[in-house]
Amino acid sequence: MKCPHDGTELTANSYEAEIQVDTCLQCGGSWLDKGELEKVQETIENDYRAELNAMPNSMVEAYKAARGRGPGDELECPSCDGKLHQKEHGFCSQIYIDVCTACRGVWLDDGELKQLELFFERSKLDTKELRQGFWASLRDLVLHGVIPPD
Repeated sequence: MKCPHDGTELTANSYEAEIQVDTCLQCGGSWLDKGELEKVQETIENDYRAELNAMPNSMVEAYKAARGRGPGDELECPSCDGKLHQKEHGFCSQIYIDVCTACRGVWLDDGELKQLELFFERSKLDTKELRQGFWASLRDLVLHGVIPPD
């Protein structure tokens, strides 16, 4: 497979949980086949705790980089020669990735995989904190008699 940006041959590398990611040694971009991004999302091997505090600034950079391309700058899929279409990954991630509508593979520019991992981890922490806050509030309402215990 060749890089959709510069035509360099992609090199297969093991990533988290032995997921095979094809990487361009020239531009640093990565190709993930259908379902591999979801596997990365489910796996937590890299420790990004120290970087989570800086996430908003780094996400702004990822957003700016992705939006720097114009609408006519479609890339060709390195796997099936279909067209890659740019779209925001997830809900409110502000990380725009290139997805092949034919084979459902994903092209990530240099740094986007790390940004997505930070987004995944932040989302998990936020969900955990939200659940804990909900149950703590509910417990307080029951303890203070606002909600009857039965």
